[in-house]
Amino acid sequence: MATVELHITAREIREGDRFVLHGHERTAAGNTWPIALRGHVHIRFEGGGDAVVNGSRPITVTRAVEEA
Repeated sequence: MATVELHITAREIREGDRFVLHGHERTAAGNTWPIALRGHVHIRFEGGGDAVVNGSRPITVTRAVEEA
């Protein structure tokens, strides 16, 4: 598997994406999902922990992709 760097919004984070949030490198334990706060999403982290951020927040992720 290869990896690519993508510039996306927080609402587009998928399971396995690696990114820096609040000064710490994180890996998403699952896809983000919307919460009751208007426009915000919930992100669970591998190894425990989570965050709630604005879904429009720009974020750069490293994502594993199938090689062609």
